[in-house]
Amino acid sequence: MKHRLLLSLFFLPFFLLAQEKGCTVGDCENGKGRFIFDNGDKYIGEFKESQMHGRGNYTFKNGNVYKGQFRANKRHGYGHFFHANGEQYIGEYLNNWREGEGTYKWTNGESFSGVFKNNQIVGEGIYSYADGSTARVRWNNGQFETISTLVKEEPKTESKASDPFAENKLDPSDIKGLVLPALSNIPRGKKRLALVFGNSTYKHKPLKNPQSDALAMAEELQRSGFEVLLYTNAKQEDMKRAIRDFGQKLKEEGGIGLFFYTGHGLQADGRNYLVPVNADIRKAQDIEFESVDLGRVLVEMDYADNELNIVILDACRDNPYKKEFKSSRNTHNGLASINSAPYNSFIAFSTSPGAVAKNNPKGEHSLYVEELLAQMRQPNIQLEDIFKRVRRNVRKASEGVQIPWELSSIEDDFYFKQ
Repeated sequence: MKHRLLLSLFFLPFFLLAQEKGCTVGDCENGKGRFIFDNGDKYIGEFKESQMHGRGNYTFKNGNVYKGQFRANKRHGYGHFFHANGEQYIGEYLNNWREGEGTYKWTNGESFSGVFKNNQIVGEGIYSYADGSTARVRWNNGQFETISTLVKEEPKTESKASDPFAENKLDPSDIKGLVLPALSNIPRGKKRLALVFGNSTYKHKPLKNPQSDALAMAEELQRSGFEVLLYTNAKQEDMKRAIRDFGQKLKEEGGIGLFFYTGHGLQADGRNYLVPVNADIRKAQDIEFESVDLGRVLVEMDYADNELNIVILDACRDNPYKKEFKSSRNTHNGLASINSAPYNSFIAFSTSPGAVAKNNPKGEHSLYVEELLAQMRQPNIQLEDIFKRVRRNVRKASEGVQIPWELSSIEDDFYFKQ
């Protein structure tokens, strides 16, 4: 009898766990929680009005897993779908279906990158073979037709780290994917990779500082041991492709990832969007289709599963589309707060949620970037302490108008310089 009782007590927790259903942890109405469905599927992530809404992970009973963005209980936005058989899709979704740009990977090492509609491949794209060769292909009658084979282009690399734009070799206003190598004299035990955007030349309300901010940040990151992928005045297609390639490179190489963006940014329905220079936004409903969802960056970092990620956003400027958005109740100045950060990540905003950062028309850099660069140059200062100093100095310089804000889930120490 005693042994039976002990066995019963031993198996009781497992039995109770198996019986759990509904919201088992957290806030599944308007927050972050875990919900177990009657069929055994499980969702862990953000909720809005009792629906899956925001970023989250959905695990199917059959072993499939989706990590990415949701809207009103559907896969919507950018996400990564792992099939139980090993196949994967990473890209855009609309109302649960693959819709937009994406990459599908098969278990034999081959993949297709192109456009999807109603869950199906449409039109032309790039097919990558297991041996590393690539071809431009067209999907026709259920099979791929080769249009042309492609020769892999080596990325533009600038080894002259002190001034990559010397002698007018490069036009700093039009840089698309320049690779700036990490300086060899910086001791570092782990790979460091950064993606840097600076968007200034908007047709509607151009900005003075972002281009020079991006160039200065790229150089400082080089000196901190980062390999830098640099873009200035990027169009939407450039930004999407660069973010996707950044995530893949981070996945393959691991280590520390850093994303820096300066330019116009918008929030709508609680989501943050980075605005490309070619965005044609005439009404609030255009934001999702003309801009780049910040969630795309966070999903790529989740996918990379690397050691540590840093996101720095100087995009909280005054809304350049106020007139167009007069009738919309769901668009606001600045950027919205992020409910949760990916594991071991640090997200920094140039000002607090919903507030507006100050431009610096008389200076070369924005107030935030100028202070951040100064602190990054100091050795032996932990990441959190750098941003504490930045927050204090920016607050004082702006007389309390601009107060930088951060969200952190990091567990390890990080130093730009030691």
